[in-house]
Amino acid sequence: MDRQELLKRLRGHEWTNVEFKEAQRDVPKSAYESVSAFSNTHGGWLVFGIRQVNAEFEVSGIANVDKVQGDFLSALHADNKTNHDVPVESHLIRFGRKAVLVFRIPEAARQNKPLYLDGDIRRTFLRRGGGDYKAQMHEIERMLRDAASDRWDGQVFDRVSLKEAFDRNSLAWYRARFHQVNEGFNLRQPDKEFLREWGYLARSGKKLLPTRAAIMLFGSLLGVRQLIPKPVLDVQFLPYATKEEMPETRWIDRFVSEENIIQTWQKLVAKYRFFMPKPFRDIDPVTLERRDTPPGFRVFREAAINLLIHQDYGDHSRKATIKFFHDGIQFWNPGDVFGDDTHLLEPGEKEVRNPAIAAAMRRITMCEQAGTGFRMMQREWQALGHPAPMLKNDRAHKAFEFFIPGLDKELDMASDLMKAMFSATAKIPAGTGEVAAEVTREVASEVTREVEKLLGRVRGEMTRRELQIELNLRAEQNFRQKYLTPALRAGYLEMTVPNKPNSRLQKYRLTQKGVAYLKARSPKA
Repeated sequence: MDRQELLKRLRGHEWTNVEFKEAQRDVPKSAYESVSAFSNTHGGWLVFGIRQVNAEFEVSGIANVDKVQGDFLSALHADNKTNHDVPVESHLIRFGRKAVLVFRIPEAARQNKPLYLDGDIRRTFLRRGGGDYKAQMHEIERMLRDAASDRWDGQVFDRVSLKEAFDRNSLAWYRARFHQVNEGFNLRQPDKEFLREWGYLARSGKKLLPTRAAIMLFGSLLGVRQLIPKPVLDVQFLPYATKEEMPETRWIDRFVSEENIIQTWQKLVAKYRFFMPKPFRDIDPVTLERRDTPPGFRVFREAAINLLIHQDYGDHSRKATIKFFHDGIQFWNPGDVFGDDTHLLEPGEKEVRNPAIAAAMRRITMCEQAGTGFRMMQREWQALGHPAPMLKNDRAHKAFEFFIPGLDKELDMASDLMKAMFSATAKIPAGTGEVAAEVTREVASEVTREVEKLLGRVRGEMTRRELQIELNLRAEQNFRQKYLTPALRAGYLEMTVPNKPNSRLQKYRLTQKGVAYLKARSPKA
């Protein structure tokens, strides 16, 4: 920061990456809190010799520059004020006889976070807005998890046996795609050998155990639930734009997936095709991967796969979301960019949070090669005449958001169809009757006789036991397999406690989609 830039900052407001301190004769204790906060987020500038008068900042100067500078730098190196040395850059700027010290505090390396004070990890600070805030323990745990040399997805998982760990259909789907893309590998190789060869089974003592990556990719419902007590993905179709006030109807449709990544992707594709049937009628219904894949979907696919493979699955308090607004699609992930976010658009390999999961998806060409995804999305989306996608890497909250603004005509049409299907007052636009009929047929095909019977018995919010009594069913497993699970997957029922599927307080209720279906099936309709 030079003299001109400092004057510009003084005339404005205290920015997110600048903190002013008076520090006329001594280093204030709060200065070290700023060092911790900047180090744990995006870095920033700490300026001594500036005081605040009401809402304005003015140059007050430092009485003894050498003493203040020496005390500050020695505390950051020799005095063990911080748990790691901070490579501070210092500059002296003079305003007449008044001296100002400017210190550049860089973002700490992933392995050195959290940077805390006085040997007490509870004295960890984060930069939010224009202030420094003491980190909560769950925020500290996120940094510690990212700092570990052993990646989360590479660790073995022993809470399920090998026999019950995997969903065979997911593994078969993956292997079919793998052998289609990668020639020369043995098609008849047993699953156990295939998983072992690619690092998804590992020895622990005398046992062969799945890794966490294997469970997240191909795991059974039991395995995934034992590994992470949260949904893998929450997808919402919303009847308003990002800057509009939330209406009484919060969403038009929604599904929450608690299944493995492969199954979650398949559900997401099915839902995407459900609302956008016409543009994708001739594309592979499983992967939507063909030479004629529309550029718009290629962007969506890359963003969605990135969300699934890069999120912090060790963060059990938050879940990934995809929200379809009228003016764009928002992808939100727990977990910030793992490496240096200033190089996101540059080519080349980058550090990733879940290298085993990422490698598995790249082996079947479900996402771009490392270092090319964001550049491709920007290029392809702008080539369609839309504004460039926007990203926000939030170090303070350890979250990542990607927004695709301005949707194509097909998605706008699909949004109108959604409103027509789930709103009693909306009208289907002219010329879309054929597509609307196709959508209606797809809705009907999701409903089995058992699901329809279940939907007709739901009254308000009901427990599983109450629903079984209503249907005169005794066997819980039969009820779940034929009635409850299909209704939840199709989006006709939803949980009242979605983040805790096994909660003793869990109840089930009709979604707007379920209500709309019953209305359509009633004699009056």
